Amino acid sequence: MKKIILLSTFCVSMSTSFAQPIPHQSIEDSVIGWMKVYNFKGVKTGMKVDDKVYSANQISICDSFVNWMQASYLPKGGLGDAKKSVREKLGLYNQHTAGKPQSYGAYANTYTFLKYNSSRKMVPENNLGIWWGINANGIPGDWPVRDICTPTQYYFTMPTAETEVDDEKIKKMLDLKNNANIKPYISFWVKNMGFGGGTENVILSKDNRSPFIKITRAEYLQALETSIPLYYEKEKKKISEARRGNQRDLEFFLKQLDEKIEGFNTGLKKNREKYKNRMGELAMTSAQPGLADLSNGRDVFSSQYLTDPESNSERYPVYKVDPAMAELCKKDKPQWILVSWDYYAYDPTEKQQHEAIISNFNFEYVYNFFFDPEKVKGLSYKPLRSPYTKEITVVTEASEASKKNTADKNIHYFEDFSAIAIGKKPGGWRVQYGLDGGTVEKPEGLNGNWLLITNNTITATQIKKPFPQNFTLTYDVVASQNFTWGAKGLTFQLSKETSPGNAESFLNLKLRPGFDGKDGETTLESKFPAPPGYSNGTKWYAAPGFSNNKTNNRITVTIKKKEEMLQVFIDNTKIAEYEKAIPAAHLFNAMSFSSGNSGGNDKFYISNIKITKD
Repeated sequence: MKKIILLSTFCVSMSTSFAQPIPHQSIEDSVIGWMKVYNFKGVKTGMKVDDKVYSANQISICDSFVNWMQASYLPKGGLGDAKKSVREKLGLYNQHTAGKPQSYGAYANTYTFLKYNSSRKMVPENNLGIWWGINANGIPGDWPVRDICTPTQYYFTMPTAETEVDDEKIKKMLDLKNNANIKPYISFWVKNMGFGGGTENVILSKDNRSPFIKITRAEYLQALETSIPLYYEKEKKKISEARRGNQRDLEFFLKQLDEKIEGFNTGLKKNREKYKNRMGELAMTSAQPGLADLSNGRDVFSSQYLTDPESNSERYPVYKVDPAMAELCKKDKPQWILVSWDYYAYDPTEKQQHEAIISNFNFEYVYNFFFDPEKVKGLSYKPLRSPYTKEITVVTEASEASKKNTADKNIHYFEDFSAIAIGKKPGGWRVQYGLDGGTVEKPEGLNGNWLLITNNTITATQIKKPFPQNFTLTYDVVASQNFTWGAKGLTFQLSKETSPGNAESFLNLKLRPGFDGKDGETTLESKFPAPPGYSNGTKWYAAPGFSNNKTNNRITVTIKKKEEMLQVFIDNTKIAEYEKAIPAAHLFNAMSFSSGNSGGNDKFYISNIKITKD
């Protein structure tokens, strides 16, 4: 029988000899792939974990999950590995999971912290990475209602985007209901516990029947009542073992326990009295409720933090698995399939995995394989789109200005994005973080192509390094009409990096447009610590002629470095000059633009970036 990994014991162990950590920025745009493509063929024997017996057919389903995942996704920005899994073995800290239905499946990690081993081979530096799982009879998220879970019944909540995400733009992006590949099935996003982000979840079940049932107030209060004596016996045992031989302490802590139990029972009685005529309503409570909610007479169905105790913004339904479906989970055929994956849109690795899954993974085939097998009889799994298909880069003819500047030996670098098709990301630049932007556009009223920057960081990757010792650098900036006054600006940075993203020295110029025709603001920050005596700190200046009242608010920024001197111009107006700003022999080797975003009007466009040798 092939080795099965229990989720609770998975780890990666690699030799740390001569380990060289790899900066993530240097690989986030690189297709690194899988440690191994397994091509599992199924197994002939099953296995047992605690009281759960997994048949050979169930373990063979895990094989299929791994094969389907690897056929649909090619890890980018990290090193991928996939493992089969069954439910974790019960131990000291997970007894509350005993009532979960029998589940089994597979998961993939794309490890994003990598290093070179002694053989110069990429290996994981730790076990942190981007997760994707497919599970038969799985439960989304990790939000158990621990105190009321029993060996035969598991209760849980699911904080979703509807209550957990305030930004309507992000909420819409997390909603997969309009994705043609996923639309026929149940889908929702669930917040991660204890840290940012969350997981997208798609449930495939016969006739879209949800395996999860929302329980009533009556059932929830009954579950609390049942859990009180169980809690008492467990705590009494812990106290008795810890205070053995110390009668005085034993009596003191047992008395405290009795008082706590009395508080639980009193609170339970008050809740039953308050809701005696509303017991059939759904149980709506906090994300992780428990017996402690009964203390101090608290209403277990209302939020103690809100003015409106009936508000749903901090209250969640309590779920259990449909008992009829849970019993059938022991059979070879899954009752439902849960496909889940990490998704935090500002992380480039999570974003590219998300896009690969919703574009490539063949949800329809998987549904039919289990719930309408005649439709796929004799057919092997194929992704909707192969992850090995390279996107065709659409290149248009470069402008005359681009041709002329490229041919000029005195021009170190020139980019007007004229050779990039509209709507595409520019070659030679790494685009990071943003939900929007980072694409080449042709704004109305402007000649030529422009790169949209809105909540993005873009870094030049195909530029000759280092830059000239003395140079004149110019770029054109456009701020959109009605740009929000006081919103985040556009930051341009020249730096000398020791490794990608790690600047030991830099020149940082930030622009924000004014309003109603008034001048904008310029912030000039510099860091040149060695040798001492050069520019270090922040200065503020006006940005003449840069406002938000026109359709396109355009300026040209010029930065001149000659020996130790630094000059900054906006259009033809010199706004700053430093006689001793930068060491004469200093050589920059990195260039980037970045901007935050405060609203739909807050867009910057850049073009005509030019570095001339002086």
